[in-house]
Amino acid sequence: MATTESTVKTEGPLDLIQAGERKPPLTRTNIMVMTLGFFGNSFGFGIVFSAVNPLFTFIGASPEELPILNIAGPITGLFVQPLIGAVSDKTWSDRWGRRKPFIYAGALLAALVLIIFPFVGVLWAAVLCLWLLDIGNNTTAEPYRAFLSDRLPKNQLARGFLTQSFYAGLGAVLANLAIFALQKFVTGEGGNGLPYWMYVCFWMGTISVLVTVLIAMRKGPAELRPDDEELAEIKAAPKGLLVTFKDIAGAVRTMPVAMHKIGAVFFFQWYAMFIYWQFVAISLGETVFNSSPEAGGEAWEKTVSWAGLENATYNFFTMLAALFLIGWCQRVGAKKVQAFCLGLAAISLVSLSQIGNQYLALVPMIGLGIAWASMIGLPSMMVSTLVPKKQTGVYLGILNTMIVVPMLIETVTFGWIFKNLLGGSGSNAILLAGIMLACGGICMLWVNPPPEDEESPLIPLGAPRHIKSVYDEVIVGSDGSPTSLVTIGHAAGIAHAAEARLVVVTAYNSGGAQRTPAASYAPDAHQMLYGKDAADLAMQVSLRALSTSPEHNIKELVERIVPAEPAQALLDAAGDNPKNLIVVGNRGLGAAEGELLGSVPAEVVKHAVCNVMIVQTTRHAEDLAAMTSIMEIEPGGTGVPATPAG
Repeated sequence: MATTESTVKTEGPLDLIQAGERKPPLTRTNIMVMTLGFFGNSFGFGIVFSAVNPLFTFIGASPEELPILNIAGPITGLFVQPLIGAVSDKTWSDRWGRRKPFIYAGALLAALVLIIFPFVGVLWAAVLCLWLLDIGNNTTAEPYRAFLSDRLPKNQLARGFLTQSFYAGLGAVLANLAIFALQKFVTGEGGNGLPYWMYVCFWMGTISVLVTVLIAMRKGPAELRPDDEELAEIKAAPKGLLVTFKDIAGAVRTMPVAMHKIGAVFFFQWYAMFIYWQFVAISLGETVFNSSPEAGGEAWEKTVSWAGLENATYNFFTMLAALFLIGWCQRVGAKKVQAFCLGLAAISLVSLSQIGNQYLALVPMIGLGIAWASMIGLPSMMVSTLVPKKQTGVYLGILNTMIVVPMLIETVTFGWIFKNLLGGSGSNAILLAGIMLACGGICMLWVNPPPEDEESPLIPLGAPRHIKSVYDEVIVGSDGSPTSLVTIGHAAGIAHAAEARLVVVTAYNSGGAQRTPAASYAPDAHQMLYGKDAADLAMQVSLRALSTSPEHNIKELVERIVPAEPAQALLDAAGDNPKNLIVVGNRGLGAAEGELLGSVPAEVVKHAVCNVMIVQTTRHAEDLAAMTSIMEIEPGGTGVPATPAG
């Protein structure tokens, strides 16, 4: 008996097509282009957080005033993101789309403010510019993340948000390196007392925001037009500010349990990060450079420059960490990953507060960078897979509210804490930030994962169940039909969890194409394949369904094309090893209407030496048409007959 068999070892995850998924998949180039705007926004964000507090001190602000001066970010994030998210959920224009009008408007406002920011010479004007800049950033950021969720299929969401994290890290790295380098080469100061290097940095931010957002929106993939039913709902939905607030309140009441549970964690981690951003330069001035904003001079400018390099360093490691973060979460769960990362960040900041050498002060940034990748990457991915598609915008806005509330509390409380409890010491402020991050890590360990049916399919909060060493091989049959692809999906999940070899078997009839009338069988029954060409095509369809998934990392895949009866082909592949597993669908070949099992699963169960898993494929009947469309299978087309055989 001739058998075609090949083994495929894979380096990356395998992609399982999701039943019912109607969003066309994008190429990697498309995803890179559509997320490019995050680079521009991150560059502008990096400029602001590295330069704005030194700018405040240059024009007369004292260190204890810095927290309250930074209140713009939390306030605008608290109100702008949920409002924009809720409004954009109910918006559609055939010319402009749903999210893009808000992305354009926010980017334009941010770019204009970045142009005029360095010309200000009084504190109140600088604070006003910061408010406007944060409004622009928030107007762009929330719809942009919602755009990713709208446009990407679920099996590409992780890649999309991973690319976002990469761009965010790259933009922040270049922003801080720009500050560090320009201070070395651009000398002199303007009439308002600000050094010329600040002018150049802010204008670079303007160019970056405008160019990257325009390229992403104009050259990237278009928004998906809602179907007629959804358009009717959008047109009929009541409008107005009061209605928007009611929508937000309703979303809060019904949001998934997993979103509630991270509130305490977010309080500690974001309070701590706001302290770090505001006081890292002051801390370095005390412990390394013997400088202060009050004294000013060359020593303080050198301190500010080195603080920019510190921020560039941690963002560089954020880029690297983003490359392995998703796989790590899928192995041990986001809960443990986040707790570990917060603990690592705590050790890093505590160390930073005590180090007296400028070069050694860069080492803690490794741990902070890994933690920052976790902080900015995991929440959006989890929420995008947990919430209803129609409310993605408002829920991402609510998630941002959980971030900005701790920042808001910090701005109104930490000035007093800094002056009265920490002795006005920047290094004590960084030490306290480290302690708060440790508290956040402990709180994360107290978070119980949601029930299995509420877990994120891409980034689970809890650790997945592992069944290592239970099975050596997982054997599954495929004839290229949609129901068989459902069965393959279950088999791939088991093979991933058990770290077992996945064996995909396609059996075919090498004789004539005699068939039993189709009316005798259920419409979701499997197909008998006639001829080697049909079997090859069926195997190609199966492998296409097992490509580039963030959900299953199959270490070894074996393909077997066998001229035999399907049941016998599966039994032969399993052999006499009791540590193998055969996975079959309940409606196999010969499944007449009303029967529980077809002839293939019944025969396999009767004669198998190893365990047999029966997959309830009939429950997926409503999704078959959608999956068939995605896989580009033509029922009844050439090569894979659509008529079931007896």
